[in-house]
Amino acid sequence: MTSVEPSTPSVETLRRIETIGGLSEGHLILLGQQLQLRHAKSGEVLLELDSTENSSLYIVEGEVTLRSRDGSASFKRVGADDELGPLAQLRPSIYRITANGPVRYMKIDRQTLIDYAALSESDLEDISVHTLFGDDDAEDNSVINHLYRNLMNNSIKLPSLPSVAERFLGIYRGDATDVDALEHILTAYPDVTRKLCNIARCAERGDLSPLQKIGFAVDRLGWQAVYCVVMAYAVGKLVNRLPAEHMQRVRSFWEHSINIAAISRILARKRKAFSPDLAMLAGLVHGIGVLIIDDRLLEHHHLKLDHLEIDHAIQAMRPEISSLLLRKWDLDDELIQVAEECGDWSRDHAGPADMCDLVLAANYYALL
Repeated sequence: MTSVEPSTPSVETLRRIETIGGLSEGHLILLGQQLQLRHAKSGEVLLELDSTENSSLYIVEGEVTLRSRDGSASFKRVGADDELGPLAQLRPSIYRITANGPVRYMKIDRQTLIDYAALSESDLEDISVHTLFGDDDAEDNSVINHLYRNLMNNSIKLPSLPSVAERFLGIYRGDATDVDALEHILTAYPDVTRKLCNIARCAERGDLSPLQKIGFAVDRLGWQAVYCVVMAYAVGKLVNRLPAEHMQRVRSFWEHSINIAAISRILARKRKAFSPDLAMLAGLVHGIGVLIIDDRLLEHHHLKLDHLEIDHAIQAMRPEISSLLLRKWDLDDELIQVAEECGDWSRDHAGPADMCDLVLAANYYALL
C-alpha cells in the first residue's frame, strides 16, 4: 500500500475545531497553510507514551487506540463530520496512540492554537452586552483561553495534600509496608484514627491501646481500604479549609462528589470485580479540578462571567486539571484515568467494564 502525501487541511475541516470554528475564512486559510493533514496506516503510532512534543493531536477521521502505561486501552472514533477535539493533551503524554485502520490526523502547535483561539473570540460577529458597553481595548476575556494559557505555561498552582496523606503515601508507596511506622504517624492525627477505628469497629475496645487499635484497624481493613480512607479524609480536609467565598461556589460540586462516591461504592459492592473502597475514592475525586478552576476565577475578577460561561469552562478544563492534581498527589493511575475520561459519555474501550465505566454509571444514576 502506497503512502499518501500530507495535504493542507480544508477550511471545512478546521471549522470542526470548536475553539477556532468561528474564525473568518481568511484566517482559517492562513492557519491551514501552516498545517499538514496526514494519513496513517493501521498500527502506526501517532503519539508516543511520555512524549513531550509541544503540539496538540487532532484525529480528523478514523479510529485510534489510547493505551496507558499499565496496558489498559480505550478507543476514540471520529466521523467525517464530527466536532474535533485534542487527544492526550498532558505532557509528558500518558498514552501511546496508534491507528486502528486508516486514520486522517493533524498536529497543531499549542501556541499557534492559543493565538488563533484568542483571535476567534474577537472575530465573532454577534452583538453582546459586553461588546456594546465593554472596553474595546481590553484583553481577551475568554475563560477557556485564560485557563488554557495558564495550563500550558504551568502557572496554575496546585494545592498539596494535608500532611497526614503525604506522610501516609510515603509508607504506602514504599518497598515494604510498615505498620509500626503507620501507627506512629496516625496517632498524631486523631480525626483519621477515629474514622479508621469506627469503620473497623474497634473504637470502643477498652482492652486495646491507641496504637493497638490502629494496628487492629489496618489488619482488619487492609492497606488499600486504609489508603482510600486517608485520601478521602485528606481531600475533604482540603475542601473544608477553603475560604467562605470559595466554599460557597463549590459546595454544590462537593455535595455532588460525595453523592457520586456513595453511589460508586454501592455499584462496586454489586460487582465483585471492583474494590468498593477504591470506587468510593474514585467517585469523590473524579472532578476535583473544579476546585482549581474556581480558584483561578476568584483570582481574576476582571473576567466578566455568567453561570453558563463558568459551567462551560468547568466541563472543558476539568478533566485535564483534575488529572494534573491527582498526579501531583501521586494517586493511583486508575483514579487518574477516571478523572480524565469519565466526562466522555461515548467512551469505548476493549475488555470488561473498568472503574471509569462504574463512575460514569454513578453519574448517570445521580442525574436520575
